[in-house]
Amino acid sequence: MSQFYNDMAASVLRADYTLYLVLAYLTLFRLEELTFTEYRKFIESQEPDKMSVFLSYTFDTEHLTNTVKWDWLKIFDLEYVEGSMLRPIAESAALAEKIRVDMLAKASGLAAEKEASEGRAGIPELPKKKLTRPVSPRLTKPAPRAVPLPEKIPQEVLAGKEPRYLDRTNVAQIESQKVERLALHRERTLKKYSESKIQPFKLNETRNTLRDARREAELKLASNLQFEAKPGPSKPVDRTAKKPEFRMNAAAYLREDSLYKKKQAEEAKIIEAYESELRDSTEYYQWQTEMREKDLQGRREQVERVRTLAKLSAEEAHLAMEKQRKDNADLATRIKAESAEMKRQKAFEADMNLLMNRQLIQEMVQVREHAPKEAQTRLLEQRKERRTVIHDEISTLLAEKKEEERRELAEREERARQLKAHREIKPPKVDLFDPTESVGLGLLDEMSHVEMKERLAINRVREEEREKSTRQNILSAKEKKDLNLRKRIDNIERIRAAATSANQASREKKREREKMEALKADEEKNRANLELLASLDARREATVAQRQALADEEERRQAAMAFGGQGGHASEEKLHQGLLLGAEREMGLRQGEAQKTSKIYEETKKKGLEMKEAQAKRTAASQRRFFASQAEEVNRKREELARKHKEDAASKKEAFLAQREKHKAIKEKIVGLNPYAQSLNEASKTKRDKQRLAQSQQVNQGNI
Repeated sequence: MSQFYNDMAASVLRADYTLYLVLAYLTLFRLEELTFTEYRKFIESQEPDKMSVFLSYTFDTEHLTNTVKWDWLKIFDLEYVEGSMLRPIAESAALAEKIRVDMLAKASGLAAEKEASEGRAGIPELPKKKLTRPVSPRLTKPAPRAVPLPEKIPQEVLAGKEPRYLDRTNVAQIESQKVERLALHRERTLKKYSESKIQPFKLNETRNTLRDARREAELKLASNLQFEAKPGPSKPVDRTAKKPEFRMNAAAYLREDSLYKKKQAEEAKIIEAYESELRDSTEYYQWQTEMREKDLQGRREQVERVRTLAKLSAEEAHLAMEKQRKDNADLATRIKAESAEMKRQKAFEADMNLLMNRQLIQEMVQVREHAPKEAQTRLLEQRKERRTVIHDEISTLLAEKKEEERRELAEREERARQLKAHREIKPPKVDLFDPTESVGLGLLDEMSHVEMKERLAINRVREEEREKSTRQNILSAKEKKDLNLRKRIDNIERIRAAATSANQASREKKREREKMEALKADEEKNRANLELLASLDARREATVAQRQALADEEERRQAAMAFGGQGGHASEEKLHQGLLLGAEREMGLRQGEAQKTSKIYEETKKKGLEMKEAQAKRTAASQRRFFASQAEEVNRKREELARKHKEDAASKKEAFLAQREKHKAIKEKIVGLNPYAQSLNEASKTKRDKQRLAQSQQVNQGNI
């Protein structure tokens, strides 16, 4: 079968392996016992395209001799292969070729085309009696459930038209109509109750005590309230009560164990990364956080610049829109002029088309008067000729059809007479039953009634032993599972205890750290406040000194002016020059700080890129190592799997050979213990062969 699938891989399916296996067994080992007539029934019961491929390969003796024969010789003798396997195939090759051609014709639809081309076209078919077609009750096949179509949920909301009745009224008109309607209802109600003949109602005279009762109940409830009382100390919560208990099942323990294993795997992965890369990434993450804060500040400044540019671009867009409006107005003027010109051109073309159409209509009228009569005359002549030809063909086909039906009727009557004569001769039949005798059909593992009982008893004992072993295996598996679960529960309890102590220690450390951070923050705050006070004092002293210097300068200036304004212009120029120099120094300091900051930023950015590249290289190298190890592992497992498959195949082959030898020895032992049954089996087999031979001879004589 492996050679068959290798050679015919493009024409066969793996799903049909069992079908081909059974047919190959019948062809190679049971063809002589079945006879080719019975073998043909098996072939014709399957799909034609599959059987044509199978027959073309199986009955090709030359190909089998050159390829598959050498594989058979590893198991069977040369005489058995050539005499019992290849010889029947070679003898039945011609019959198999005929079947293959028929199958190929059925598969390709040639038979249907031949039947359609035998002269039935154009001839009414004679009525035939419809054959009875068996219909399966379909007891076990349920009707398919109708799947409803999914409802489409609209995703849009359609608003109705704006109501028009709001335009016909206003709020004042609606209020006035409401007052009139209430007055009318009140008047009708008073009139109704005042005109009552049975019991006149006394409106506004009965007392309603419900409101008073409700007020008394509310006052009584309010008197019990104590809004002005001072609240006492809060009652402490009693935490000594027993904690709620809950029961853990196996699934909860398994989930918790899986969670702990995942955490351990992550921690092991971090440790492995630290060991392989020989560095701690804490500094890198700190630097990354600082750089992200600086990038965020840079983005904020960029947003501010973008906002300013957006304002400028909005103004430019407004100017551009104004210009676009002017250009559009000019373009519209030009388009209107061109449109008027195109309308005039279109009117001229319409007039020209009208003249051409009138000329064409005149020509068509002239042609219509003469052309239809000539065409009608030619058509009548063609129809007469075609009718004569068809009538002759139908007459010929009807005569042939009648002759063929007469011949088929004669053949059916002759065949019916032969079958009737054959069935009237009934051989005598004597039914005897011997429990030690087999049927004698020559099938594989054919046995008698006594032998069947013995084998059933052996199988029953074997089934009981298998059931005991299975029960023992199930109990042992349950014990192993309980032991594994117990180990996991112990591990979980140990991890819980360790986690509890670790959490307590971490909480204590967190409290100490928060306390130290609070003290440190207070110290930092106090230090910042002292620095702020010092800076404020220094700024205040500088302001006082500057004011004193300005006052002295003002006194000196007034004194200089008192002496006659000499050197006033020079002092002004000197002051202005000093201001310019101060502004220049301040600008230089600012530029230096900006350049220094930019240089630090560029160096930091460059360092970050280098670290990222190094990290990427290390990651790529580790991935390559991982993939290489995975590839090696896959190759190793593939080799192990192939070796295991070979060992399994060899063990199966050895087991098959051992089982066959064992079966052969058992069969010989059974034959030796009961030679009488063996002799009866051989006699029944010989009798069956003779009956088959006689039946085949009778069938051949009937066909002749």
